[in-house]
Amino acid sequence: MALPIGTVLDGKFKIVKVLGEGGMGTVYQVEQDAGPGVPPYKYAVKELLISPNTSEEDRKAASERFNREIALLRGLKHPRIAALMLPFQERGNSYFVMEFVPGKSLEKMLEETNSPLPEDRVIRWGMQVCEALTYIHTRTPPIILRDLKPGNIMITPDGDVQLIDFGIARRFDPNKRTNTENLGTISYASPEHLGSITAPGQKRTAQNPGTLVQTDARSDIYSLGATMYHLLTNVEPDPIQTPAPGSMLQKNPRLRTVQQGGRNVCPIEQVIIKAMQQDRANRFQTAEQMRIALAQCLPNNAAPATVSIPAVASPNATLYIPTPVSANPANSVSSGNNGGGIRCPRCGFINRPGAKFCKRDGTPLVQGATVAPPQVRAPIRARPIQQSTSTSSASSAPSARPQPIRARPVQNSSTAGTNSGTIRQSIQARPVQTTQTTQSARPAQPSQPIRARPVTNPVSTQASATRTSNAAPAFVPPATNDPVIAMRSGMQLLANKNYAGAIQQFRDAQRLGAATFDAAYNLGRAYRQYALSAKDSDKRLFNENMKLAVEQFEEAVRYKPNAADVLFQLGLCYHDLQVYAQASSTFRKALNLSPQDPAIYYQLGQLSAEQGYTAEATAYYMDGLKINPKHTLLLVALGKLYAENRRVPLGIKTLRQATQQDPLMWEAWYELGRAHMRAREWNLALSALEQARQSSSFVAGIYTAMANCYLKLNKRDEARQLVNETLQRDPNNAEALRMQKGVIN
Repeated sequence: MALPIGTVLDGKFKIVKVLGEGGMGTVYQVEQDAGPGVPPYKYAVKELLISPNTSEEDRKAASERFNREIALLRGLKHPRIAALMLPFQERGNSYFVMEFVPGKSLEKMLEETNSPLPEDRVIRWGMQVCEALTYIHTRTPPIILRDLKPGNIMITPDGDVQLIDFGIARRFDPNKRTNTENLGTISYASPEHLGSITAPGQKRTAQNPGTLVQTDARSDIYSLGATMYHLLTNVEPDPIQTPAPGSMLQKNPRLRTVQQGGRNVCPIEQVIIKAMQQDRANRFQTAEQMRIALAQCLPNNAAPATVSIPAVASPNATLYIPTPVSANPANSVSSGNNGGGIRCPRCGFINRPGAKFCKRDGTPLVQGATVAPPQVRAPIRARPIQQSTSTSSASSAPSARPQPIRARPVQNSSTAGTNSGTIRQSIQARPVQTTQTTQSARPAQPSQPIRARPVTNPVSTQASATRTSNAAPAFVPPATNDPVIAMRSGMQLLANKNYAGAIQQFRDAQRLGAATFDAAYNLGRAYRQYALSAKDSDKRLFNENMKLAVEQFEEAVRYKPNAADVLFQLGLCYHDLQVYAQASSTFRKALNLSPQDPAIYYQLGQLSAEQGYTAEATAYYMDGLKINPKHTLLLVALGKLYAENRRVPLGIKTLRQATQQDPLMWEAWYELGRAHMRAREWNLALSALEQARQSSSFVAGIYTAMANCYLKLNKRDEARQLVNETLQRDPNNAEALRMQKGVIN
């Protein structure tokens, strides 16, 4: 029975409300006097009340769980987890004081609405739960929650998640075959919660008890998937079952869908199905992987990258969620690889296949998420044989290259004739196509990609006329007065890398009164991606659009000051514009909101290193590695910094760690080779640089570094050949020209 309201515990905690009551105790809201004129402090107090009729075995088990919860919470400090204040005993009962979390549990919200909860909110809540799970799963030893469900997830008045019940949480023991006790709410429990698992298609019986297992981090991932299933359908999931494809959409037709391969696919359903796989090897392997997949399901992002999900009917069948990709290479940002790549969910950069972290911003990537079509790269031979016909044709027809996207200001009819200095004109960008890009732009499927209208190049009218006649007709979204349609069109155009069209659609959405935060945030993303696509070809265009991106992200921050992702994007823009003070300040704000994000430490380290603040950069890199010791970009950056600052042995050791974590990352091998060169270990340097060349054969710097090593070993013929190969890739490479002119010949 609960204690009366007004009871004072431990001489200072006055009970003001009963928050929850169960067979083994009660949770109270209490207040502590803070002094005259100061509002009282609010806490939650959890009580362990054991009935005299309870068996000795149950009494002991309950006491152990209670003390275990205290021990676990004592070491946890995370913004998504209610903090332990202090334990005490009174009247023969045990208590502990916790941070009071205002708001409602997700279970209570489901009861009150009696309908599915809004999809975008559920996704964001799920992402926040993933942040908390990542924190506890990466402890040493890992902590497994084991009872994740709507009733244990609180939503504060600000819309933030707090996990509140660690009553049956446990530390993972790799030496144990199964759990000492298997508790948890059955609707949200994974198969391994039962203590054993059976082969696919087999039932658990006395004759077939299955293989003994213990719960691990992937068990919590299953429970989160089951929780989100309930929140999005208002139907409890069937115990120990994987949802069938289409079942969630049938229960909640309002869930977002995308067209893929001629059929409707529900991105969030696919993520939940993967999280709830019977075989834990087929689930997301970490909470961070699930968080990234959930982020890609948000309405202001492209559809999730390819997520491989074993089908329920057949273990060998696979469902996919492919992200639409522009058929026009002129509208794409070069990924720097020659195969399908992984799109960064944060900045949109297309990374090489198998990359674990985004090369541009350091964000962890979901493995197996292929979104970029393979890029056909013409092979470059070491010693090409030139023919007279090829020479003449080369002189008459310059090699086709993707042309920069050039911007043309477009006047709004309502502002025509006004002073252009007082009203900012929208920027309508139109790509200039070449014969090569136009031909490759022809879609293999009947559905036409949304892309910008080609513009005639004034330098070459005849060639442009030929290109226009051969080009497939471009699709332009129809004019609309519906801000939702404009936003959706903008998202599709942005996913297809038609940044000019996306900019126009998002501006239309703003004009039509779309949600101010979403419109500003996505317009900022479009301006930023457009700027990056012009970075190497048109510096003025790059700067103009990056500044416009800054304006939109700053506008988004005004609406949501605590949006860490927006601050991260804003910091990237300031960094690109080399406004270092603003970039550092912005990233630090993001870090305060998301202290467990290693990508922010990476960006702060890069900023410090570029400004020559070596000690500060080192500290940021090391802090990021404390969160994720396997973050290859942080390892490479730290190793390079060590090597450049006369700590070569430590640099080599750190860079070797990076190559072990990601053997296909050419930058790690290249920097390792450079570090060995600083140590004058020429053969070791050549070995590392050769690994870099195997991973990325088109980077000229690798060849010049190898040529220098061969010169140091007095192997001039090998050095000469590598210099020639460098100049084939980069005819203006200053180092290769210097070596060709003054060293080799």
